[in-house]
Amino acid sequence: MNEKQEDQTIMAQAEAAIAAQQAQAGSLNNQTFTQSQMLEQQDKGLAEEQLDLAEDLERLEHLLRGEIIKRDETTGVTHWDKPTDSRLVLLNEYGVRRAMFILNVYISKIKLLSNYSEEIINQKMEDFATEVADLIFMEYREMGFDTPEKKKMYSMTVRIIQDAVHDIYLRALGGKERDSIRKHWNIQESMGGMGNEANGGGSRLNPMNWLRR
Repeated sequence: MNEKQEDQTIMAQAEAAIAAQQAQAGSLNNQTFTQSQMLEQQDKGLAEEQLDLAEDLERLEHLLRGEIIKRDETTGVTHWDKPTDSRLVLLNEYGVRRAMFILNVYISKIKLLSNYSEEIINQKMEDFATEVADLIFMEYREMGFDTPEKKKMYSMTVRIIQDAVHDIYLRALGGKERDSIRKHWNIQESMGGMGNEANGGGSRLNPMNWLRR
């Protein structure tokens, strides 16, 4: 092998080594970006689940209807079952609708992501408790409290609605829920930074925008 051929061989080997390194770097960048996307989706899913109140509202509606959870012995699947004893039916259809209207207004993402002081929460709950108690008292017959047994559940029904709303306000005390979501987002930003650069610096998902849905 002459000197020129040797130089060409060395150059070809060097080019092959550079190409291999570039391919490896590209693979690592793609892997990093893929991991970043997975972390982003996972974190977004956790935050969305944290703000998803549909299951809580559905559970409250079933309970107000006097329904209980039963498990199918064959399939093992659980379902809500209507009571066979009419005395266990807490509210009639009108009463359930009245109660769920109130609960849907107050148990919401907007409330969760608000920032309330303890003083404001106490004021709001005092007004709310009075209004709910007065409403159910004025319409207790129309809402289904039409027997001595059901009338005994009047105070408990008012308490159930009050506590459900109070729990939402407590989660918004001092903006705790909003700060928790923002913390998820910041962690996501930190862990997904490299993947974001590999993708040309694309924008990140902002959990606070989920309120627009």
